[in-house]
Amino acid sequence: MSGDDGAFGARLRACRRAARMSQQDLAERSGLSVRAIGDLERGRTRWPYRDSLYRLADALELRDGARAEFIAAAGRRLARAPDAEVAGPAPGEMRRRSGGRVVPRHLPAAVPGFAGRRDQLAALSRLLNQPGGAAVVTAIGGTAGVGKTALAVQWAHQVEAEFPDGQLFVNLHGFGPSGTPVTPGDAVRVFLDALQIPADRLPRTEEAQLGLYRSLLAGKRMLVVLDNARDAAQVRPLLPGSPTCRVVITSRSQLTGLAAIEAVRPLTLDVLTDAEARQLLQQRLGPARLAADPDATTQIISSCAHLPLALCIIAARAAMRSDLSLARIAADLAARPNLDAFA
Repeated sequence: MSGDDGAFGARLRACRRAARMSQQDLAERSGLSVRAIGDLERGRTRWPYRDSLYRLADALELRDGARAEFIAAAGRRLARAPDAEVAGPAPGEMRRRSGGRVVPRHLPAAVPGFAGRRDQLAALSRLLNQPGGAAVVTAIGGTAGVGKTALAVQWAHQVEAEFPDGQLFVNLHGFGPSGTPVTPGDAVRVFLDALQIPADRLPRTEEAQLGLYRSLLAGKRMLVVLDNARDAAQVRPLLPGSPTCRVVITSRSQLTGLAAIEAVRPLTLDVLTDAEARQLLQQRLGPARLAADPDATTQIISSCAHLPLALCIIAARAAMRSDLSLARIAADLAARPNLDAFA
């Protein structure tokens, strides 16, 4: 294999390491399998599908020039060798219905050890039978780290069978370290690519691309997940017009501008209850470890303010250091409550 043949794999590996991710981390964020990522990096599989390429770029949080170079590295080669072996999606990323039509299944992997949220999952499920003249929209709101994305993805996996025409997912990067939210135009092109519209068949203008997207979803039973939205202006163009579709938005913002015009059903997510927080830690650390030091467990939950993300960070640290007692972790948290010290 020539050096050019291995160029994309080397670039992927470099970007992953720069992001301080393992192959497992990247697989969980992108929805591809660990094997597919490993095959790409080692050159066993040379070039990804366009959809997988965008998912990798999103998971690595590549922006601006770095993102363009990453995509171009694969795009140039695909143009020269369209029959090259490509890395396929992870199980569940895409399915074929009878007749051969590819159904997009774009959800990232569900969060391991998801705990609680029974009432909220039930509230989302009530979306399925809601009547309306347009797409039924629910906006999950809440503070950072409260588990908005985890809830949306968990529910979407549970009700996959309710959406035989597919599920679309995009991280809009409304809030995050990149500081550059995804534009509606960029998001709709990701969706059109997922819906198997070749780049050379895309309408020239963003307005026409959005119109094509809505036309393709008309009459379809599809779920659209718009994750990490910044504001109403970012998500409104991406709402399908068909009443057969369902939309779930997650955002730290209340999206009042959207609710004033669209029939949005708000769902405010609070922190975990004591029982849910213990369930999360137990699923990640095992019941024996928690039972050995119940007081420390209580202190950890309190120090993490019952936030799922904070608890997951601490659980990951504890899982990697089985020699580290929960009492020691609780003491460290009490002395240094800033969770960045444990990330």
